[in-house]
Amino acid sequence: MNSPYSIYGVGDVDFRSYNRTSGMGNTGMALRSSFYIIDNNPASITGLPRSFYTLTASAVGKSVTYKGDPIDFSNNKNKDFWIKRFGITVKLTNSWASSVGMKQFSNVNYLLSGDKSIEGTADKFLATYEGDGGLNEYYWTNAFSIGKHFSFGLQSSIIAGSINQTETLADETIQSTISTKRQDYMGQARFQFGGLYSTAINKKWDISLGGKFIPKIKMVSERTITVTENETAIVQDELIKYDRFRLPNSFSAGIALIKNKKNTYAFDYTFENWSPLNITQNGMRLVNSQRFSGGLEFSKQQSINGQLVEKRYFQFGAFYSNSYLQLKNTPINEFGITAGTGGSLSRNLLYTLSAEVGTRGTRQNGLIKENYAQLTIGLSLSEYLFSKGRRYD
Repeated sequence: MNSPYSIYGVGDVDFRSYNRTSGMGNTGMALRSSFYIIDNNPASITGLPRSFYTLTASAVGKSVTYKGDPIDFSNNKNKDFWIKRFGITVKLTNSWASSVGMKQFSNVNYLLSGDKSIEGTADKFLATYEGDGGLNEYYWTNAFSIGKHFSFGLQSSIIAGSINQTETLADETIQSTISTKRQDYMGQARFQFGGLYSTAINKKWDISLGGKFIPKIKMVSERTITVTENETAIVQDELIKYDRFRLPNSFSAGIALIKNKKNTYAFDYTFENWSPLNITQNGMRLVNSQRFSGGLEFSKQQSINGQLVEKRYFQFGAFYSNSYLQLKNTPINEFGITAGTGGSLSRNLLYTLSAEVGTRGTRQNGLIKENYAQLTIGLSLSEYLFSKGRRYD
C-alpha cells in the first residue's frame, strides 16, 4: 500500500517534475539550463546548447508512515520504488529544441480490508480491495526562441494507462473465494502551452518570468470486469461500460532572480480548476487545487579555457498544496521541504540527487495522515549529435 488516497479519481496525480528542480521544491516555471533538462515549462528546453542531444532518466525511492484510526503496527509503514521518467532532448537549431519521452502521470497503489455485510442477511465476508496501475504521459515537446529574451513551447502528449481494482470476498465457512477485477483503460491527447521571458536587470542581476496553460480534457475510459471463484474464471474481460473522467484547466506562473549567474531564487504558483467539473463519489468531491513553491540554488562554477563551467550546485526548497480531493468535507493538504545537489561524473555525464520529507492528509474524520521521505536520483548524458565541422571539447 503506497497511498489510500489513490483509490479516488485517476489516482495520485504527481505534480513533481523529477529533474534539476527537485531540490527546489520543484520550482522551475521560470528556469532553464544549459545542460540539464528543465521542462517544468515547455519553453525551457531552448536553454540547451545547439547540436547536442541529452538523454535523461529519473528514479525515486519512497518511505511512508501512516497514522489514523484504522492504522496499527501491522500496516503503518511502507516502502516503494519507481522509474519516474526518461526522455531525449535535442537542440536542433539556434532557435528550435525538441524533446520526446515518457513520465508517470498518476499512480494507483493501495490495499484495504474489512468486513462486508450481505444485504438482507446477517452474514459477513472478509473483503479486500487492492488497486494498482495508473496513467503515463508520452510527450513530444517543441520549443522556439524569438530573439534573445523570449521563448515559447508546446508539449503534445498522450495520457494513457489502466486503473485496476480487485475485490476479493472470502467465506471461511464454505471455503470459497470470489474475486472481481475491474479494469478501466484510459487514453487521451493533451496539450501544454508555455512561455518564458528573461533579461538582465543590471550587471549583477537577471530576471526570468514563466507561465504555462493546460486546457481541460475529457478522458474516455473502457471498463471491463473479470470474475473468478476459487481461481476458476466465471467472467473473462467482459466489457460493461464506457465512462469518462475530466482533467481541468490548469494555470502556472513563476519568477526567478539570478545573481551573478550563480545564485538563483525562484517562486511558482499553480491553480487547477477542478470544481466546475462537478465530480463526486462516495463522500468524495473534487475541489480547486492550489500549489505554492519556492526554492534557492547556489552554483559552484569554474573558469576553464575562458568559459564559465558549473562544477556543482546545492539547492533548498519548500512547497504547500491542497489536493484536488476533499473527503468527508475535509481537505487533503500536503507540505514538504526539499534539498538537492548535482554535478558532473564525467565530461558528458551529469547527476542530480534530491531528498524530500513531507506530510499529507489528516487524522480528522477517520482519515489517514501520511508522513513520508523520498530520495530522487537522475542521470543525464549529453553528447553532440552533429558538428558540421565544429569541434566540441
